[in-house]
Amino acid sequence: MLRNDPRRVTAHIDGSLICAEYSEQTGQLCLRQDGALLREWFPPHSWMAIASVAGAQHWGTRPTDDELHALLRNEMALLRTP
Repeated sequence: MLRNDPRRVTAHIDGSLICAEYSEQTGQLCLRQDGALLREWFPPHSWMAIASVAGAQHWGTRPTDDELHALLRNEMALLRTP
């Protein structure tokens, strides 16, 4: 059964509130920093982004909170890289 509301996880990283939201209905994945949109993916790119950091348990189509936290950590590390 698909979730109606997006799965959302948050973390405080470098003094900012970072949020990852994933909609099982649309496959849209958004990364926000203090409410502002940083990145946005749609299928199949959203699925690949999740699967690349979290493994292929659900091929990125039904991520867990732990998998979305892994995506947050990975994306924030990429954004900090000069």
